[in-house]
Amino acid sequence: MKPTETTLESPWWHEKSFWYGLHTLLDPVRVPFFQAVLRNHSREFMRVLDLGSGAGFVSVGLGDTAHMTAVDLSSNAVFQARAAGVPRVAVADATRLPFGDATYDAVICSEVLEHITEKDLAIAEAARITVPGGLFLFSTPTRTAWSRLALIEAAQRWRLTRVLPPDLHVWDHFLTREELVKVLDIHGFRICRITGVGLSPTGWPRMLAALALLKTGRIGYAEAGRRIDLTVTKSMKLAMIGYAERVE
Repeated sequence: MKPTETTLESPWWHEKSFWYGLHTLLDPVRVPFFQAVLRNHSREFMRVLDLGSGAGFVSVGLGDTAHMTAVDLSSNAVFQARAAGVPRVAVADATRLPFGDATYDAVICSEVLEHITEKDLAIAEAARITVPGGLFLFSTPTRTAWSRLALIEAAQRWRLTRVLPPDLHVWDHFLTREELVKVLDIHGFRICRITGVGLSPTGWPRMLAALALLKTGRIGYAEAGRRIDLTVTKSMKLAMIGYAERVE
């Protein structure tokens, strides 16, 4: 299947789907990061909400670390999360969550903030349902000139290079580091760590080769994701990952 033939209705956990490519691309860096944060914060299993979970890639990855609940606006995605083994799921809007105050020890919002227009309301809800001293963990693209060139122009628009659905990301919906820190602070989350996600200098040749094979239909999204080695970096010009603590 060539990238232009991809649809977003494909089963998320299917090896040939676009969504599974996000799993093979992102989870090797974000799941260990979140896992380490949760384990360092508490020796006991924490109650963790995977907000905007999709079909539960992060929830499944953290299943041995925490008591996971997967929440998404898509009933189809939530159905797939349950089928994948996530024990607690719910269909809900991130700005109107059906949970009581201080219900969760942590909220994870991974690759979701860039798709929410009412970010202030969503983070306010996350704060409401998080216990004092609890955590908000996140990963999201950063709004920079580099992310616009790489994720919007090259990956979504230019005919010779595009490999993503044309409307997957809207650059204006990305946050800068300063904007994210500010909105978290407004709602009582104090940043503990924030760092970048990107490629190591040696990762560029592998990425370019993988994208060329993907573009020509010689490999699928899942295999391309496996060949692109994302890592935690100092630079936040493409994306950022981190966590904040709910101030009592």
